[in-house]
Amino acid sequence: MNRPNPYPVQQPAPKKRHKWPWIVGGLVVLIIAIAAAANGGNSTPTTSSVPAAAGTSRPAVPAPSTASSTTPSTRPVPVTTETPTPAAPQIPYQVQSAMRAAQSYLDFTAFSRDGLIRQLSSQAGDGYPKDVATDAVDRLDIDWNQQAAKKAQSYLDFTTFSCSGLIQQLSSKAGEGFTKAQATYGAHQTPACQ
Repeated sequence: MNRPNPYPVQQPAPKKRHKWPWIVGGLVVLIIAIAAAANGGNSTPTTSSVPAAAGTSRPAVPAPSTASSTTPSTRPVPVTTETPTPAAPQIPYQVQSAMRAAQSYLDFTAFSRDGLIRQLSSQAGDGYPKDVATDAVDRLDIDWNQQAAKKAQSYLDFTTFSCSGLIQQLSSKAGEGFTKAQATYGAHQTPACQ
C-alpha cells in the first residue's frame, strides 16, 4: 500500500538565467552608440574594415587595351583631406566659476564692466583674483550699453536725477563705473533725458 509522503517533495530549483551576458551586450551596444554619435558630425566618409560579402556586385574593370599607348589612361583621383579643427582652448575652472558668478549677478541687476570686475574680485564679493575676474567678464557676451540703460532706469525707480546727474552717477568711478559713452546712452534711454 502506498502511503502519502509526510514531507512535501521539493521541486528542483529553476535554472537561474545569467544576467551578465545581457549586461555586457548592453554595454557594447551603448559604447557603439556613443562612438557613432561622436563621429556623427564627421563629414568625411568612412570605409568599413569588414570585407564585402560574397555576391555583392562590383563594377567591372575594363581590361587594358593592347592597342592603346603604353601610358596608362587612368587619371589619378584627387584626394581631399580635411584639416582637423583645433580644439577649443580649455577655460580654467576658476574662470568658469567666475563666469557663472558674473552671469548670476547680471541676472539680478545691471553692472558696468568695471563694477562687475570689482564685485567678483572684492573680498566683500566673491574674492576672485582680479585677473581671473577680468578674464571671466571679458569672456561673456555683454551689451554694456544695455546694462547702462537698465542701471539708469533702476536709479530712477528709487530717486530722481537730472539727465547730467544721472550720466555723472553712471560714469563715476565712485558710482557705477560705466564709460562716459555707455552712461550717456543709458541715461538717454530714460525719461530723465527725454
